[in-house]
Amino acid sequence: MIVLDIYGKIERTLISKKLKLYLDNLPEDWKKQIKETIFEEIRKIEFNRKEQQTKYGKSLHDQFDYTVARKIVENNIVNIKGYSLDTLENCIDCIIDNMIFIEFDYEYSDMPFFDWKSNCFDGRLCEEDYSEKIIKLLNFMKRDNDVRAHFNIVYSSNNDYLSVMPRVTSVLSIRNYSEFKGFKTKDAAIYDLKQYGECIDNFLQSERDYYKLDFIVEALAKEDDYKHYHFLRVFTILEMLLLNKKQQTYEIEKYINPIINRIYKKDSNQATKLLRQMRNKVGHGDFIGFNKKAYEFADIYMKNYNFDYSEYSHLNWILLHTCCLLNDILKEVLIHKFNIDKFFETVKNE
Repeated sequence: MIVLDIYGKIERTLISKKLKLYLDNLPEDWKKQIKETIFEEIRKIEFNRKEQQTKYGKSLHDQFDYTVARKIVENNIVNIKGYSLDTLENCIDCIIDNMIFIEFDYEYSDMPFFDWKSNCFDGRLCEEDYSEKIIKLLNFMKRDNDVRAHFNIVYSSNNDYLSVMPRVTSVLSIRNYSEFKGFKTKDAAIYDLKQYGECIDNFLQSERDYYKLDFIVEALAKEDDYKHYHFLRVFTILEMLLLNKKQQTYEIEKYINPIINRIYKKDSNQATKLLRQMRNKVGHGDFIGFNKKAYEFADIYMKNYNFDYSEYSHLNWILLHTCCLLNDILKEVLIHKFNIDKFFETVKNE
């Protein structure tokens, strides 16, 4: 179950025809589960506040009370006619009634290329809900200055957020405290999702493309450890998308150098070559050779970098920087391969 930060009553909406991906309001049994989770979080927040008051003489976290819930309704839901908003519970009922979730919905007979045994997009008992991974891919393909929507996940059945933080109440409250004024309306956010769905459908032209999409989605789903494995994983996606099976690894340089050139200008050729050499070293288990190339990269391209060794070692600073650089390269390649810019521009011009 994946609930997005989009609110309002909608008709069931197709996002991707080829993936059979849909948006809809919550079914009744899910509403009960979400409500229980929210009130459990509220109790946890109050317990933490009392504990903080005892330890520090003050509470470090805000309450989630009627005033907060009422403001969430006002900031997120346009049509509140017919709702009684005089209590905390009534406000939460209104919020839940207007929540929107995303899911795969298909018969196995109409899922291209796959059946019950082999379908990689299904959410099985011991596998995570795949729709969250699709949302992460869409967010990954959004540049910082893009006007396209970023999709926050309010609730995910893939995680036990309560043990870490009060996830649902925190995401619900974002618009209460944010100074950002460009949040998408319900219709605008759904519009962007549908355009992304068209881009995915355009990408999926053969069985091979479904497997490529699965590989990309799975690789990006766990992308928060910016070390050797992340470096190799992202470079592998780049190779898959840019090279055919007859090409050699070094040939990737001509494809990614134009992207790196936007950052390093005349020195981009050397940066591209070093990144490719670092990939080869770690791919063959030559970590001493990898370190040598990494230090060479840093000596040239990180001269003015503020290395705080109380936070990371020298090598891990380099890995963090180069992994972020590879992410930026992959973002541009994915945007190109999925025709994101071209499609959204076409739709805008129409």
